Amino acid sequence: MIKKKLLKSIEIIPPRYKIDNQLLRNLSKYQNNFDFLDIACSPMANLRISAITFAHNLIIKGVKKEKLIINFSTRDKNTLALQSEILGTYGMGINRLLIVKGDKISYGNSLKSKEVFEVSTNELIKIVDNLNNGHDYSSNKLKFKTKFNIGSTLNIDSSYSIVKKTIQKRIKSGSNFFITQPLYSEKDFVLLSKLSKNKSYQILAGILPIKNKKTFVNLIKKINGISKVNELFDLLSGANEKDFADISTKYLLNLLEKYKSELDGVHIMTSGDIRLASKIADKI
Repeated sequence: MIKKKLLKSIEIIPPRYKIDNQLLRNLSKYQNNFDFLDIACSPMANLRISAITFAHNLIIKGVKKEKLIINFSTRDKNTLALQSEILGTYGMGINRLLIVKGDKISYGNSLKSKEVFEVSTNELIKIVDNLNNGHDYSSNKLKFKTKFNIGSTLNIDSSYSIVKKTIQKRIKSGSNFFITQPLYSEKDFVLLSKLSKNKSYQILAGILPIKNKKTFVNLIKKINGISKVNELFDLLSGANEKDFADISTKYLLNLLEKYKSELDGVHIMTSGDIRLASKIADKI
């Protein structure tokens, strides 16, 4: 039996107000540690440099465009703006997208902004799939067909049948890969191992080490789709904050070592800490 390759992705959060050249250099330096670099779209509804602009700067610095995944949120733009930027992404030679709903405006630092949500996540997936078939949202025929690989996020804190139903619905809309919300319980890994046996799609397991109390509180109060009753949360509740990163990284690496042979891949979220993400990637 041929052992399948474990795909490795890292989440990139663009800087708040200006391009960080050191971050660009680090990502270029460590890019070979990862199969994909996924560029987030204003996560937690905080103002950030656009994912497309950041991707352009990465390409200039030597990052391979084939590695890039661009996030598109239904929260911030109407369908005209979304399609325009999606086609612009394709024009740059980037053919992987991650379609997300987007965190609530109330979570972030742009409280005067208005949420759009003209279409749902599934509807935006279908719009991109239509572009792949040569038509825009208004059924206008294009003179070409895009070739996007369409990804979407996946909540794993439900039963197998519920998560499987979500996957099937997303696949029907056009999605062919998935990235989960952060996994923290062994039950999550067991469920994901079962879901990953299907060969018609790939699921990357979300891995988010908890480095401080702020992240810990946000996970408990603001992030949906994660299992909030688990051994790691119990450990951190009684630990010193300075030990959070070591405790959570060790805990997650142990689970990954146990289940990695059954997974399609991992998606490492370390909030810009490229060295920690590379350390995790190297050990699995």
